[in-house]
Amino acid sequence: MRFALFLFLCAAAVVMSAGLAAGQKPTAAQEDAAAPSAAPSAVASSFWRIYHNDKYGFEVKYPDGWRINAGSGSGAEIIAISQPLGAGEPRGSMTLAIQPNENPRKLSIKEWFAGQLRALKATPESQGAVTIGGQPAMFMENTNSFGTQHSTFTLLHETDVLSFGYTRQAQLEPTYAAIIASFHVVK
Repeated sequence: MRFALFLFLCAAAVVMSAGLAAGQKPTAAQEDAAAPSAAPSAVASSFWRIYHNDKYGFEVKYPDGWRINAGSGSGAEIIAISQPLGAGEPRGSMTLAIQPNENPRKLSIKEWFAGQLRALKATPESQGAVTIGGQPAMFMENTNSFGTQHSTFTLLHETDVLSFGYTRQAQLEPTYAAIIASFHVVK
């Protein structure tokens, strides 16, 4: 059952983020938690804000003018980061999904990821290991009718899995990479 959630988040994260974030503004608490910040070097001319998640103890930066919509309920917690729709501009949208206690055996992210792929008998078009926020992460890409979907997975406090998902768009790749690179655990 958990692996079905893994697949759902990989395949649908970007589609969900567009729907969740369309026309919605951050709550007052989210706005208060967001503060202007220097942008990562890939997009140094931007003014960025900080999304701080107290429950899971992490922060991630996002471009000023983009919106945060954090949803919760039972199961995965979804955070959509999206760019307002502008005339003639591509729509930027990224989804962060937190899967609580998805890794109860406290495997490394590499072991957890490999286990998920084995259970599904899946072979992504591309995959590999990266480091984000000073900790190991795994990424994968697959192409579907929405385009090439990129997902990056890392652990939060050994048992929770955090994934970043988006549809690749050449114009927005530096922004997406900078958002992921800005991730760090704060507690």
